Amino acid sequence: MEPEQSINNRRSLAPYKQAITRYIRAAMVLKGLKYSALADRLTHKGVVITPENLRSKVSKGMFSSDLLAAIVDVLGLEEDAMREILKLVRSD
Repeated sequence: MEPEQSINNRRSLAPYKQAITRYIRAAMVLKGLKYSALADRLTHKGVVITPENLRSKVSKGMFSSDLLAAIVDVLGLEEDAMREILKLVRSD
C-alpha cells in the first residue's frame, strides 16, 4: 500500500475510532463503571487486561474487533452497540 493511501485510510477511519471511544466511555458512565471494573468483567470472560491498558486502548480507539465485541458483551450492550456507534459517526 502506498504511504498516501495509508494516510487516507487513517483519516477515513478516524470518525469510527472516535465514535467507538465516545460510545464505550458513555456506556461506562451510564453503568457507573470505572476501567478497573470493566477490566474485572473482562477477566471473568477470560480476557485479562489491566485497567491502564484498557484505558489507553479505549482513549486511542485502537483495539481489535474481538476486544470490542468482548467489551460490548460485558457491558450488556449487544442490542444497540453498532447502531449507536454508526449514529455517532454519521452525526459528525
